Amino acid sequence: MPWENLKSMFRPETVHMGVMKADAEKCVRCGLCFENCPLRAWERDEDGAPKMTAKCGCFSCFNCMVVCPTDAISIVDGYHVDEGFYRTDPHPLPNRMPCEPKDARGNPAEWTPTERDMYERRSVRNFKDDPVPETLIRRVLEAGRFAPSGGNCQPWKFVVVTDKALIQEMDASVYAVLAGMHAMYKNDEQAKTMLVPMYEARPSPGLYDPRVIQGGVASIAAAVLPPFLKAPVVILVACDERAIGGPQIAAGICGQNMILAAKAIGLGACWIGFSQVIEMVPPLKAKLGLASPWVISTAVVLGYPKFKQEGIVPRELRPITWFREGSKAPEIEE
Repeated sequence: MPWENLKSMFRPETVHMGVMKADAEKCVRCGLCFENCPLRAWERDEDGAPKMTAKCGCFSCFNCMVVCPTDAISIVDGYHVDEGFYRTDPHPLPNRMPCEPKDARGNPAEWTPTERDMYERRSVRNFKDDPVPETLIRRVLEAGRFAPSGGNCQPWKFVVVTDKALIQEMDASVYAVLAGMHAMYKNDEQAKTMLVPMYEARPSPGLYDPRVIQGGVASIAAAVLPPFLKAPVVILVACDERAIGGPQIAAGICGQNMILAAKAIGLGACWIGFSQVIEMVPPLKAKLGLASPWVISTAVVLGYPKFKQEGIVPRELRPITWFREGSKAPEIEE
């Protein structure tokens, strides 16, 4: 495929990374916003207050907001792309907090504990060194095992790693692959001669989304973001690639069960999509006891949160299309 056909994917323009602002008068200089940003998008100004770096990969997770003890951080602009392959659609998208809960009659209501867990759950990337008891790990695994699956095929198996040396080996392997890929991405000639054929063999546009390649991959390549976040527990979710509906759907449903179960019992958790890179390191995959048709679809890391990293933050609100009883045309709710 000619480079010109893929250029807007590999060299996207009009990309606007997220912009946050810290109120210097409210800020107590605790540094938690620095620590809870996976992409290290903050730096200190001359007075020690946080300000966003001139060139950062903020993808608007807003996790810096939930750790701030004085509500000093606010949203200036959310991540968006004006034009090209990754154009935000529709554009622009507002960021909104959840709608207020109402009962079946439309009266004000309260969130159920399950709903509150879903809204307050955040990706936890900072953990204590304390080990997680296997009794609690088992509860998380059981939540995954009892997830729904297409045709009840239950196409998953779990590889639990608590051995620090093996986690470090996994980190090093993922780092090596992604650092090399990021170097190729930044070089025009290597992108054309190496990444384009790789893409043609297995199209994966999500891998080159600016939030991933300019954010997550760049941070790993710069050695500021450990792939497995120095978590005490790594659970690889491997799925049978013959799974009904595909392994990714199965892994997503299964993993969401596990992450919500983890929060419910006081643990922090985070998705680690970069775990799929282990598929590109056959000796490591074999060492983990995995072979075809099993593919590593994702991973969940667990641990005790180092500090408070949960809370409700705004999320993009896309228009909802309704086909209500008796309506003659769809209704678009914005």
